[in-house]
Amino acid sequence: MSMAFSRRLTILSLPIIAATTISSASLAALIAGDIAIVGFQASGAPTDNIAFATLVDLSAGTVLYFTDNGWTGTAFRGVSGTDSDGNETLMRYTVGSNGLAAGSVVSSISSNAALGVWALSGLVGTGTSTFAQLSLSSTGEQVTIFSGTNALNPMFSGFTALWNFDNTGVLEPATTSATGSLATGLTAATSTLLSGGLNYAAFNFVSFSSGTSAEWMARFADASNWTTSSATTSFADGSFIVVPAPGALVLLGLAGLVARRRRSK
Repeated sequence: MSMAFSRRLTILSLPIIAATTISSASLAALIAGDIAIVGFQASGAPTDNIAFATLVDLSAGTVLYFTDNGWTGTAFRGVSGTDSDGNETLMRYTVGSNGLAAGSVVSSISSNAALGVWALSGLVGTGTSTFAQLSLSSTGEQVTIFSGTNALNPMFSGFTALWNFDNTGVLEPATTSATGSLATGLTAATSTLLSGGLNYAAFNFVSFSSGTSAEWMARFADASNWTTSSATTSFADGSFIVVPAPGALVLLGLAGLVARRRRSK
């Protein structure tokens, strides 16, 4: 571990493990479980914030959206053809020119342009709705990550839900800012459901040394793997180790064998 990374590790609010970058075939369309929420901070200092983790490699220019609008069962609450941010807020993240390796953790207050850029202001589309840092509640909140093809109104159509975080302990159709269910395509396996209403929640990375993407996904969805408190600490960027599944190791080995045979001809 480099001295620079060691110093950074000491200031992380979210305990992070040094990463080994593993190439994956994940530069195609994202699916539920590829990205997860791993940190939640309401009443934060200096601002509310979240942290997300990627379990697949993300190519440069990949766009992710994050909203605290609850899901009603058929739509994000308050979103319409003329209201692109709904009753609550929406923010956008665009992966930087070098891409983002599986095992990366990014905070919504990150200013590291090498990783990517957050849109926390400015118009969502051509109307009056604007991007903003999520305004999070300790007493009832949902955050959904999604990708989409509708840049002008991303919550209205053309989206793929990737992960949900909920701090209320129950899921229900959204009728207020404190309620929400799982967006289409999400299940308990692609959602973190914590109970009791909480100001701060962080996935406990120090309990695990490494894992496959499927193992990490199951860990993120398990409430017992999270630390909660009344803290107001902001999250920082970091990394953790994602290893290939056994089948992927076989494929990598075969690919290497084919490459060596081609070079020997």
